[in-house]
Amino acid sequence: MGIVILIIVAVIALLFFLRSRGAGGKKNQLWNKCRQLLNLPPAEADKTIERYMENLKSKHPGRSEEWYLEKIIYDLERDR
Repeated sequence: MGIVILIIVAVIALLFFLRSRGAGGKKNQLWNKCRQLLNLPPAEADKTIERYMENLKSKHPGRSEEWYLEKIIYDLERDR
């Protein structure tokens, strides 16, 4: 009985880890896509993205960071 509980806890922990890792992965992918579209050196692109996100946060408060990054990508692709 103790082994079954241990296995269940291990599976839940693994699923939680994979889920949290996937969310961070998406954020990183979106951030890298923004950098690519800006076509600036990485440090300069990061500052630009952060400024853009602050502007969006004031206009659209309470959204997720992924939403802001997706909006930046949308705006950058639309303006090209």
